[in-house]
Amino acid sequence: MNKAKDLLRDGAKAFAIGLLFSAAFGLVLFLAGFLIRGMAVAAGLEVMKDGLLLVAALSMFIIAGMLLVKGKNPEKFSQKNGWREHFKVMGYKTVMGIICIAMLIAASAADYMLLLMRK
Repeated sequence: MNKAKDLLRDGAKAFAIGLLFSAAFGLVLFLAGFLIRGMAVAAGLEVMKDGLLLVAALSMFIIAGMLLVKGKNPEKFSQKNGWREHFKVMGYKTVMGIICIAMLIAASAADYMLLLMRK
């Protein structure tokens, strides 16, 4: 039962980190698109959605590469003790995957806002 609590806590913490990163990065992208493309909210949301999807996709490719290479040449993770202070059960690949999922959810929210604006 204790391991299930730690797993749930690690997942929630990783998801919160992903949402905070997505919000901060999305805000920067929104402002860039808003200012560069003629002060249009729709343009800012479009740049935000595209940027978040691009970063999430590239991150997933990196995770896939780490998973494919695992058996051939295992990577050395030198900060394992520091990592275990923050995440008791989950490894860094799983946490990166959850962060990617949070970024995809933020991009979907931006796309939904665009859809509502165009109706």
